[in-house]
Amino acid sequence: MVRADLVRTATALLFSLALVSGCGSDVVDSSGSRSAANRPTHSTIQRDKKPILERFPKLGNVTDIEWDEVPLGSASSRIPGPTDYRVSGVAHFAKEDVRRLQQDYDWAPAKKPPAVVESIAPFVPKGAAWKVNKEFTSEVTGDIYTARFHFDPQGGMIVFDIEIS
Repeated sequence: MVRADLVRTATALLFSLALVSGCGSDVVDSSGSRSAANRPTHSTIQRDKKPILERFPKLGNVTDIEWDEVPLGSASSRIPGPTDYRVSGVAHFAKEDVRRLQQDYDWAPAKKPPAVVESIAPFVPKGAAWKVNKEFTSEVTGDIYTARFHFDPQGGMIVFDIEIS
């Protein structure tokens, strides 16, 4: 009886060890980054307004847009479930909408220029007099998302950076 218990315990231990050894992390090169085969891919620059305006209808009447999204974290296919994304873009507005935004909100000078995903950076003008407003951010996101909106009245644009869970 003791021998049978010992065999069962040893078998269970070996089985558990085999399970745990299969739970390794993604392949990482010596610099600590993922190998090219395991890096999450992301989309190219998007110009379709619909996905952004469906999620954020209170953004307003956007005439043109450039945006991109990248997964946050590891985006591992080994772990099921939703992935968090960072969505950055530049939304352009007609002159009447720029006036409306200026009238409807008390914009304050931004302390820092907008931070966006790397692919969007070339679309963000340098040296603009960026303005921010917490009420606008709250209304557009419904206080559901972490977001930053930088308004450039002279350029008629808003640069956005949003974390979507």
